[in-house]
Amino acid sequence: MKLAPLDSIQNAHEDSLWTAAWVRSDGDKPVLLLTGGLDETVRLWDPTKLTCLHTNTGHCLGVVSVTAHPNRRIAASASLDSFIRVFEVDTNNTIATLEAPPSEVWQLQFCPDGSTLAAAGGGSSSVKLWDTTQWQLVATLSIPRQGGSQPSDKSGSKKFVLSVAWNTDGRLLACGSVDGTISVFDVARAKFLHFLEGHCMPVRSLVFSPSLHDSRILFSGSDDGHVHVYDAEGKTLLTSLSGHASWVLSVDVSPDGAAVATGSSDKTVKLWDLKMRAATQTLTNHTDQVWSVAFGPPSRIDVRSCMLASVSDDKSISFYQYS
Repeated sequence: MKLAPLDSIQNAHEDSLWTAAWVRSDGDKPVLLLTGGLDETVRLWDPTKLTCLHTNTGHCLGVVSVTAHPNRRIAASASLDSFIRVFEVDTNNTIATLEAPPSEVWQLQFCPDGSTLAAAGGGSSSVKLWDTTQWQLVATLSIPRQGGSQPSDKSGSKKFVLSVAWNTDGRLLACGSVDGTISVFDVARAKFLHFLEGHCMPVRSLVFSPSLHDSRILFSGSDDGHVHVYDAEGKTLLTSLSGHASWVLSVDVSPDGAAVATGSSDKTVKLWDLKMRAATQTLTNHTDQVWSVAFGPPSRIDVRSCMLASVSDDKSISFYQYS
């Protein structure tokens, strides 16, 4: 496996880029990339022509997360302004605006069947779930205090939630906190299951294995410089990957489940072979922190091949071919 560098887009935004998400192809509609950043905009890109198709405004502070719905037609963005904006991908028409209290909207992700949008709840010590038909808040999954069964209160044991991920069949949801813990929930029962421990600093990125056979395998990236691989149901730390010189800001798993890509504040992107449990490539396209790495959908020609995108504080997007 390898990453072959393709093209880069310099000055893709007017300021730091913080987040990226792919929009899958559908019929004659191509694969596209969404990016968001400190300049308060969300931009839609054609990765083959390296052109910006839309610049979406509507937020009044930096955009911390973008995510695309499985049906391709809609996407959502979250901002430091505490609003989530749901919009049509092709037209940028606003579908819904969801408001949360200050510092209570961070990373977003649609569930695999598209019926629910999850938002890492920041200072609320919870994950908030909205249904995607009426855009109503349908559940708040609260993290209990460690050592107790009650949800976090204001006694100083509160967990600030930065990251969120659904597993492939939508049964499990995990969220990562500033204190280094990961909380796992049974979504159907709205039940907290357990904590996953091992990190000692903020967990900024989470992703489950794309394989239904390995749907309980969870990858996490932390400011402690490590990537952890957990059995999220069995509550087991399976392996730890280390090699970055600083914070791991983003982690994503390849569609074939064989590799993980990471972005770091050490300005590099690394590709990790999961069988070897080692980094096989370090890419140095960026000149500043790499806030997000994202594997695209599998190629129609070769299902083991896809694109990877990385975005950075240096205002650029880099594209790579994974094969």
